Amino acid sequence: MSSSQSIHDAPAQAVALPTELAEINHDVLDDAILKKLIDPEVYYSFVQCRATGVPMEKQFADALAVSVREWAQSKGCIGYSHWFSPMRGPVHGEKLETFVGVDFDADRLVVALTGRDLFQTETDGSSFPNGGLRETHEAAAYIGWDTGSPPFVYRKTLYIPSAFVSWTGEALDQKTPLLRANMAVNEHALRLLHHLGDEATTEVVCNVGWEQEFFLIDRNMYLARPDLVAAGRTLLGAAPLRGQELSNHYFARLTPRVNRFMEEARERMWRLGISIRCTHNEVAPAQHEISPIFNMANLAADNNVLAMDVLRDLADEHDLTVLFHEKPFAGINGTGKHNNWGLNTDTGANLFVPGETEFESRRFVAFTAALLRGVNLHGDLLRCGVSTAGNDHRLGAQEAPPAIITVHLGAGLEQHFRDVAEGGPYGAYEGQHKEIEITAPVADIRASLEDRNRTAPFPWCGNRFEFRAVGGNQHIAFPLTMVNAGVADSLKAMCDEADAGKDIDQVIRDTIKENQGVLFSGDGYSEDLYQHADKWNLTHLESSPEAYETLTSDKNVALFVSLGIFNEREIAARQGVLQDAYVTEIGIEARALLRVLSTMIAPAAMQDVGSGEGAGFSSSLLDEKKELVAQLLASADALSDAIGGWPEDDLGAAASYAHEAIKPAMQAARDVADRLEDLVDAGRWPIPTYSDLIYNQ
Repeated sequence: MSSSQSIHDAPAQAVALPTELAEINHDVLDDAILKKLIDPEVYYSFVQCRATGVPMEKQFADALAVSVREWAQSKGCIGYSHWFSPMRGPVHGEKLETFVGVDFDADRLVVALTGRDLFQTETDGSSFPNGGLRETHEAAAYIGWDTGSPPFVYRKTLYIPSAFVSWTGEALDQKTPLLRANMAVNEHALRLLHHLGDEATTEVVCNVGWEQEFFLIDRNMYLARPDLVAAGRTLLGAAPLRGQELSNHYFARLTPRVNRFMEEARERMWRLGISIRCTHNEVAPAQHEISPIFNMANLAADNNVLAMDVLRDLADEHDLTVLFHEKPFAGINGTGKHNNWGLNTDTGANLFVPGETEFESRRFVAFTAALLRGVNLHGDLLRCGVSTAGNDHRLGAQEAPPAIITVHLGAGLEQHFRDVAEGGPYGAYEGQHKEIEITAPVADIRASLEDRNRTAPFPWCGNRFEFRAVGGNQHIAFPLTMVNAGVADSLKAMCDEADAGKDIDQVIRDTIKENQGVLFSGDGYSEDLYQHADKWNLTHLESSPEAYETLTSDKNVALFVSLGIFNEREIAARQGVLQDAYVTEIGIEARALLRVLSTMIAPAAMQDVGSGEGAGFSSSLLDEKKELVAQLLASADALSDAIGGWPEDDLGAAASYAHEAIKPAMQAARDVADRLEDLVDAGRWPIPTYSDLIYNQ
């Protein structure tokens, strides 16, 4: 290099990637890999099958299966499983099968996988939640590959993401309704685009980027808490001396133990094609979050369940336990799973970006208007989509949005929509960003024109909407199905009006005007929200049992049937499954709490009181403990009586009873136990405290 030559003029040299980056996508059979493994005509047949649902011809399907099997074998697999999501939360189902067949002519074993085996399998569906869709003696269920979600290798098994249906073709899973809802959005979004003058777009897809929050606690501490083992949350526990008041956990440095866990989790997920982009500490002590880049809704749902599986498996290896429950600890932040939801076209357009041209602005307003109508008319469905026993503890406090579903656009954009409704120009909302000047040497920061709203259930985030009400232990497919159903219905209604001769611009303006009440950009924790909800008659369902009752209303049945998402039997079954899950979860919690109170807390408290009396002590503290022990025994009796009075033959009544009778009885007993924890000799307290659990990583 000459003396006049800068080091920056030196020839660029390739920099070796770290192993973790070099092995991304290593264990997922995506299209980029598949194209290299099969002949073009086989790949074309596969793509046509994906687009139409028409099965591949046998010779092409068999050729595809051979390539898929050989790819899996190269990674150490001896078998495969169709991987599906029954109606039981984010816990997948699998039936492990092997690449072993029989050559009957030679009467010997052979290695094989046929096209039929790749695309479908039959199983016994008798013990999965079904809500009455099938009888015990009619057990056939079928599992079919969702070709929009690529196979992957995990634990030396080839997994094939799949849909799960009964012999009649009715949905027994979380995925099938989401796929149908995606199709409904696509159909009616294309209609609206055509009314707006877009003839180039041929497909509109739903995409989602999820944010998974969770707690990590020491495994031995977890095993010493019967309530955590049984219910996934603490059913009692006094507040720690230090909770999240200091805000010194949020985005703080990970502890060495947690950092090792997070690094390994991220690397495993990258190998599986899960695009984890961000990992950090959340607000509450021992709480953390991971989030990927957005993806197609059905693939994103699969990736989320798989990511949760990876976290569970890895936690065991690190002597940790991961908690996904929405409220594992009282008094500190709960666990959400924000769903960043959007719509994109196959021409590369994001339908929720305001845009720079009149056409783009008009398109953005039109599709956002459909969302406003969907949330306003079908807020009950969105509330139902996030209704679980766990999420009822979380909604409405500590960064979780309230149960009233509203849309936050930000003050400026909200006013723009109100102006458009009154005839104002679509393009008056100029630009998408602003510049924030700090001071040198910090460069000016490009910021969103609208501020974030941490209390909003459905805020706009510049190019997408964030459904913040989804619970951390939910399968995201069901909430997304509810969102897509409401939006598809609104797109359909708007297009039906235009088809009938109404000017499309008038349709857009009227849709905004008629549904503007769902717009709320204020504090979701303030009284203002409830006054706003009363003014505009917004849906307010305080509990899950209330939300479940709305699922089979005439309005909702007509919506689902017209869009082809559920038939009448399927939606009734879904309601029954949700109610049964709620009753079952509260029942487990009530029995677990009663046992802990009876066999652990009460004996320890009575022993503590007895030792004080035996020593001849007399004090107000001892008197208070004696009174609390009496209250504890009485509250345990009351809880036992409440459990004994549970309705048995009506799921709706049983769910309401759980909310109205069992939960208050549990809370009353907990209040006494938590006060005793603050007074009883710490050496006698029989279970790990909150401080033990959240500060022992």
